[in-house]
Amino acid sequence: MHELKYCTLAVGVCLVTASLPDLALAAPAKDDATAKSEIDTEQRAMKAYNDGKAAYDAGNYGEALQLFLDAQSLYPSPVFHYNVGLCQEALGNLAQAVISYEAYLRSYMSAFDEQPADQVNTENKIQRINEQIELEKAKQAEQAEQPPIVEPEPEPEPEPEPERNPGRGLIISGGVLTGVGVGVAAVGGVVFGLRASDFSKSLDDVVSGGNPERVTLEQARGLDSSGRAAQLNQVLTISVGGAVALTGVALLAVGLAKQNKAAGAHATLVPSLGPGHAGLLLHGRF
Repeated sequence: MHELKYCTLAVGVCLVTASLPDLALAAPAKDDATAKSEIDTEQRAMKAYNDGKAAYDAGNYGEALQLFLDAQSLYPSPVFHYNVGLCQEALGNLAQAVISYEAYLRSYMSAFDEQPADQVNTENKIQRINEQIELEKAKQAEQAEQPPIVEPEPEPEPEPEPERNPGRGLIISGGVLTGVGVGVAAVGGVVFGLRASDFSKSLDDVVSGGNPERVTLEQARGLDSSGRAAQLNQVLTISVGGAVALTGVALLAVGLAKQNKAAGAHATLVPSLGPGHAGLLLHGRF
């Protein structure tokens, strides 16, 4: 942190770092009221200076600046110009800081007819700040010349391509399920039907055919039980096969409906049952 200049007020003279020599010309005599008023003004200026120094040391540069300006308005002193410059520099007001430092050098020369001991340091400070100001101006000019960054507009999302063959998967699945269901129902019905018929014929031979195979009662009961089981399996396989086939027919109908809708045709697939035949009937407008 830059050090503040210290000021001592005494008989209308502000000292920078040490007591100045006595003035060559004696001040004219003043009445008591005027002298008392000047002393009061000096005390107020000194209080503003001390408060400003405390604020600056605490990092409250805005408050310190106002207090140093108040002190300067009460009692002109080169020291106040310098301290005002320090506050302006700390606040980032570089141009104002240069003005205050230059005022410090001019007012010191005017008041004491000599340059201050820190003249070289102060002039170097002024040069450094001026270079910083020019650098910031060049940076701002460069930024102003750069074209604004325009973010590219987001590309529109591609529209989903229409399904090339809608319903094809449903038609294939429906056809497979229909075939499997019909096959299960047919095979199960035939196989278990034949077995049930065989058991029934053997049981009839026992009951009404004289029992040529000499089947015991226990064996007859086994034939009856096996025949009933074969009949049950026949019904189950026909039911399961029929359910699978109906599911396949439903999938076929939905798949064909989708396909026809995409092609602009209107068709309906419905089961067809009649005496001696079973199948699917396709009708509609194409």
